[in-house]
Amino acid sequence: MITLKQYWLSIAFIVVIIVLCFINPPEIPILRPMTNFDKLVHFLMFFGLSGIIFFDNSFYFKKRVFRRSIFWGSFLFPVSLSGGIEIAQEYLTTTRTGDWMDFLFDVIGVLLGCLICLIINRNLKI
Repeated sequence: MITLKQYWLSIAFIVVIIVLCFINPPEIPILRPMTNFDKLVHFLMFFGLSGIIFFDNSFYFKKRVFRRSIFWGSFLFPVSLSGGIEIAQEYLTTTRTGDWMDFLFDVIGVLLGCLICLIINRNLKI
């Protein structure tokens, strides 16, 4: 049976993502000229999340991860989390709004993360 302590890194990263997505971000003057900086942040957060889930699975199972596990864990879960966050930002907060472009960059990050995970998985010598 899978326990939560085996996935502590994934869970910690998910909590950080949720907190970052719901806090009211401070105004940082140096970032003002970068109009799409938040898209880069969304991409990197979900790219990292798919990779962390993949590596948690790899270390938990102590072998190459089945492609189905990569799909369910490293792709579908982060995409579902991203969609849920955007919906919650739109309907449950007054300081944040849901954004389809944020969701798109989340999905692109997850896709690229999963592709890299598949390449690494193929080359694992465990």
